[in-house]
Amino acid sequence: MKLLVLSHAADRTGAPRSALLLAREWAAMGLDVEILLRRDGVLRPAFEAVAPTAIYRGRPEFGPGDVLPLLRDYDPGMALKCLRNPDRPYCLSRNERRDAAALAARYRAWGAQAIYANTSHCADMIEPLGLDLPVLTHVREMAPSLRALDPRRRAHLLHGDGPVLAVSERGRADLAEIGVAASRLGVEPPAAAVPDLQALERQRDRVEQQFGLAPGDRLVVGAGTVGPRKGPDLFIESLGRAIEAAPAGERIAGLWLGEGEWLDPCRDRIKAAGLGDAVSFPGAMADIAPVLYRADLLLCTSREDPYPRVVIEAALAGTRSVAFAATGGAEEFITRFDAGSLVPAFDTGAMAAAITTVLKRPHRCDAGLAARVAAERSVERSARRILDRLQMLTGEANATSADS
Repeated sequence: MKLLVLSHAADRTGAPRSALLLAREWAAMGLDVEILLRRDGVLRPAFEAVAPTAIYRGRPEFGPGDVLPLLRDYDPGMALKCLRNPDRPYCLSRNERRDAAALAARYRAWGAQAIYANTSHCADMIEPLGLDLPVLTHVREMAPSLRALDPRRRAHLLHGDGPVLAVSERGRADLAEIGVAASRLGVEPPAAAVPDLQALERQRDRVEQQFGLAPGDRLVVGAGTVGPRKGPDLFIESLGRAIEAAPAGERIAGLWLGEGEWLDPCRDRIKAAGLGDAVSFPGAMADIAPVLYRADLLLCTSREDPYPRVVIEAALAGTRSVAFAATGGAEEFITRFDAGSLVPAFDTGAMAAAITTVLKRPHRCDAGLAARVAAERSVERSARRILDRLQMLTGEANATSADS
């Protein structure tokens, strides 16, 4: 099969990382893969190492001379919005339109058979390319983000005829609520790579040296984009309470891995709370598995999150999680795999108490948890299940059997 993989971004957030892992696995399985990134980013070299990779919006330079096609294809309001913000969806300049036409010609000549779109935000690439191919869309948004989709992306999602995969049952319900036909809906959680636990054990000393940890220090980790949705402020507050209640002589260290608009405000909050010796936000890391393995606990403090990849990654490293209930896919994951515990949403006192309970037990890697999760949530299993759907779309014989 010749498969075009679309990623709305090339940063280290969950959706692009999942798309990268899936593309790598499909290429290893013998598929002929090409990749189209909406935007350049730090993961572009990793995508390029997997398959030929192009950038869809390499030069957003919309100006007055680009208005006429927008007036023809859309409306004056759209043209005005594009003049104010050239980076908006569908705001293609004349140069970008030529680039898109060249890409479309390239993919037709190549003989692309199907498109895998890694989020609903890929619609503004699919429509202008006009390839008329079957599309499988993997939706990683929940109701608030789905309702906020621009009208064209939303219409593409609602009125297409291809399958739509949510990452959780909650996400499936949200998609049905906005009008996606139930017959098109399925569920496929994010893909995650299965690490070698023995290799992670060998990296323990390096992690401790990197972050100034003593062998007996207890480590609590959070991860994700440093912004309101992921709740890094709730991480700081919960951890501060747990540190305050810790017995004398026990050192609890907190580490949040990720970048985003709240990075400096969170560092200021840590300083104001007097936690500067205990909690740090060092930024993003290319590989967080060694840190997750060394951690005693992962805190998932998201206010809403369809299915945070990091709870899967933590479990595959043998580390359990504490998450807020009723906020998305973390609850489904923890319940299904007995992968930790849940506390009432946004109750930082309850989360601090859960931290204290976990840290009363000696630290150990939960290899049983890692094995349970690897049996269902590995990138290999996910890639095969999605490939089975793609082969049904294209009518290819000998479709790979999906894992139930």
